[in-house]
Amino acid sequence: MVDICKLSDTIKCKVINLDEVITSSEKHADLLVQCEKAVIVIEETRKMKSTDITQVIETLNDVKRNKKKYDIKSEHQEFFGIIHSTKIADPISIKLLSTKTGKDFILDKANCCEDLVRKITHIALKPLR
Repeated sequence: MVDICKLSDTIKCKVINLDEVITSSEKHADLLVQCEKAVIVIEETRKMKSTDITQVIETLNDVKRNKKKYDIKSEHQEFFGIIHSTKIADPISIKLLSTKTGKDFILDKANCCEDLVRKITHIALKPLR
């Protein structure tokens, strides 16, 4: 899926379409946002499902393992995953999202483009843990 919220025009971070980086047929999230202190993996979907959460987690793990492939130069990065869904998520997915957040990364959801931009901006501006 493409950058439906036009993040490239609205945030001051580098936005990468992961279809251009990941050439294999494996499932992966849609976008990678590189900010000064944070790396954010975004999955665009109509309705959040457990498979979307798994995709974000697997993409985050791959990004952390292969920083060079994704052109991440700093070791002092925090990692986040956001599932951006345009419809209300089912309660099971919301519960799964909260249980999968760990010390290695933080997962969140965004309900609209404004919410997604607000969350990315908040992550980009907050100090490192």
